[in-house]
Amino acid sequence: MSGVVIRDALPQDSAASVALRKAIFGETNFLLYAPDEYLTTPDEFSAQLERIAASGCSRSLLAEIDGVQVGLLGAVGSSIPRLRHAAGVYIGVLQSYWGRGVGRALLAEALTWAPTAGISRLELFVMKDNVRAIALYERLGFRVEGARRRAYIINGQPVDDLLMAYVYEA
Repeated sequence: MSGVVIRDALPQDSAASVALRKAIFGETNFLLYAPDEYLTTPDEFSAQLERIAASGCSRSLLAEIDGVQVGLLGAVGSSIPRLRHAAGVYIGVLQSYWGRGVGRALLAEALTWAPTAGISRLELFVMKDNVRAIALYERLGFRVEGARRRAYIINGQPVDDLLMAYVYEA
């Protein structure tokens, strides 16, 4: 999508990034938090970004259009040697920007970055009913590896999810 800028989140982005997360959480039940459940403060988020930047195996990305944050992606790696090759991914895009290539641009950057950080596996969980996201992940090469029954309880109802992964072949 033209006009989308993908960049690393910086500590000075913290207040806007926290607000973006709360807005995204308020638009869909496809994510981990409801907006009133996400309690991270801008100062706490800033500290998280500093740890991410220092880790070498994690990354926090922002998607911006005209200088406004419209999407985010986190890739969370591990310092544990047996897990160092893998990172968990989470992604969110404001609903008014769905279908405009924002998610694809965020994931493309993560897929390009991962091998440069020694990561050969990106994995994510996606709610089974989130067919738009599943289709995007599959188009980009992610594959379903398993399912978790009753992974969440949302509005009193059990929700299943899928484990999907992109594995870089040697």
